[in-house]
Amino acid sequence: MSTPEEVESQSRVERGQSIDNSSTATPTVDAPTDVAAAIDQLRILVCGLGVGLLVVSLALTAFVYKQNRNLVAVTVTHERQLARFQANERSVNYLVNALVQYSSGKPELMGLLARHGLQIAPSPSSPQPQP
Repeated sequence: MSTPEEVESQSRVERGQSIDNSSTATPTVDAPTDVAAAIDQLRILVCGLGVGLLVVSLALTAFVYKQNRNLVAVTVTHERQLARFQANERSVNYLVNALVQYSSGKPELMGLLARHGLQIAPSPSSPQPQP
C-alpha cells in the first residue's frame, strides 16, 4: 500500500512537476483576508438571506390571501344555494308527498323506488274504502 506522500509524488510526476524530496509536503495556507473584507462578505450574505426570506414570506402571504379569498367566495356561493333550497323546500315537500301518494298503489313504482333505497310505507291518512 502506498503512503500519501508516495501517491502525491506519483501524481506530480504524471503531471510533469519535479519532485523535491528534501521538502516535506506542507499545505499552502491562503493569505488571510483582512477583517473589513470578511465583515463586508458576511454583511452581503446576511442581506441576501434577508431578501430571500422577505421574498418567500411575501409569496406565502400572497398564496394564503388568495386561498382565503377563494374560500370566502365558495362559502358565499354555498350560502346562496342553501337559501334557494330552503325557499323551495315547501314546493319540493309537496311534490314528494304527491309522488308518495300516487305511487302507494302501484307496485312497479314501489319496486323502482326500493331499488334506489327509498322505502315508502303506506300512509294511514290515505283514504280507506268504507264498508
